[in-house]
Order: sequence, then C-alpha cells, then structure tokens
Amino acid sequence: MVLIQLQGGNDGLNTIFGMNQYDNLQSVRSNIIIQDAELLALNDSTRLHPNMLGMKSVWDNEKLAIVQNVGYPDQNLSHFRSSDIWASTDANNVTQSGWLGRYFEELYPDYIINPPEIPAAVQIGSIGNLIFEGDSNNYAFSVANPSQLEAIAENGTVHDMANLPDCVYGEQLEFLRGTTNTTYKYANTIHQAFENGTNTQEYLDEKLGRQLAIVARLIKGNLGSKVYMVTLGGFDTHANQSGKHQELMTDLSNSIKKFYDEWNGVR
Repeated sequence: MVLIQLQGGNDGLNTIFGMNQYDNLQSVRSNIIIQDAELLALNDSTRLHPNMLGMKSVWDNEKLAIVQNVGYPDQNLSHFRSSDIWASTDANNVTQSGWLGRYFEELYPDYIINPPEIPAAVQIGSIGNLIFEGDSNNYAFSVANPSQLEAIAENGTVHDMANLPDCVYGEQLEFLRGTTNTTYKYANTIHQAFENGTNTQEYLDEKLGRQLAIVARLIKGNLGSKVYMVTLGGFDTHANQSGKHQELMTDLSNSIKKFYDEWNGVR
C-alpha cells in the first residue's frame, strides 16, 4: 500500500467534479471554476481536472477507483487539525496515535526489543507522520535518501539490550538503545533493497516523482515492507489557486502514471 499525502489541504472540488453539483460550484466559485468543456470526462456524472491526463489513462485501463463524499461530522476548517483527524481517525482530535500505528502496535507488541526483520512501514522524508504513531513508538522508518544509509549501517554500533537496570532509567535506556539498533539494522536493509532495485520509468524531476521512484526501487529490490508513504506539499494555495493548483495536479497525475507504468511493462 502506497499512501500519497497531499499536504496543505487539497482543493478536492477542483480535482474531481461531481457534475450534479457543477452549477452550484459555478455560482459560488466563478473566479476559479474550470469550465466543463476543459474537464476530463470519466463518465456522465464525474470529471477530472484537465491537467490529470495521466490518471485519466489509468482510469481508462480500469486501474483507478474514486471514492466520493468521504468526510467526518462537523468538519474542522483547519487543515492542520483535519490532517490529524484523518491520521488518528478520531473526529474529536483527542487520540494521539494513528490508525496504522495502532495496527502495528498490535502486530509487534515487543517492537523495541524484538523488531521485525524488515521495516513495518517506510516514509519518504525526514519528518514522521501521526498516522504511524503508536502509544510508545512510531512504526515507520523515515528516509530521505536511501543511498546514504550505507554509512549509517556500517558505522553504527549495536548496543546490548540485556542487563539493563530495573528502573525508569533502565526503561528509557532500553528505548534509546532499541531505537538505535533498529536504525542501524534497517539502514542496511533499505540500502541493499535500493541498490538491488531499478526504475524502468524516467520520473519527472519533481518532488512526488522522485519519491515514488524511490518507493518503486525499494519494492523491486524486495525490501518486503507492506506500507509506504510519500508526500506532495504546497496545497495551501490561497490566492495562487489557479496557477499553483494546476502545477500540483500535473505533478500528482504524471507521477502516479509513471509509478503505475512501472508494474505494467511500459517503457
């Protein structure tokens, strides 16, 4: 499963158009509405942003599904808070763990002492995401450049996890040593998978394309992790909506199409 986070609050109404509401959109968004003649028709009732030709072709190959009308009651208008709600699945935004973090916590209850052989999840980037947070651990290995992990793996010292004092200090030391050991272990595993994998596609030199290229190499290099996350930022568009959103839709659509083509023998 590859998750693509559109950071900053994507304008969904200008991404996928339900034509039964198009007249209402036109009446309240006359300055930014995209004309019907420019939209990409998926069927009689649904259209795509005109810059999403790549995803339109995936749809035409019957490899794309769209779920509409997804939300939660009394929607919070802060995209920061909304992102946390999506990650935690708690509409009251009280829960401080994410839905995947809770899943992995059940799967690996002694994660610090006995981590799985491969990373549970891989997040491209250097900042962790709430979605992978459990009560005591973040279950995603965050990596910005897999080719640099070799030095970490080679120079790291594995710490002794036995004979720790039976006190709060011992618990904290166990956490630090376990986290460090896991970092060294996974650094080597990820580096090897990255070196073993190859890309058949020439991804555009854009942020999302570069991230998906890394994910594709890790999967093809037989890393074995089941969950990956990449992030495309810049969706906090405001006054730059018309121009900026078009650029973002192009990056999103083209990058997904290239990633899709990796698994379908397209060159």
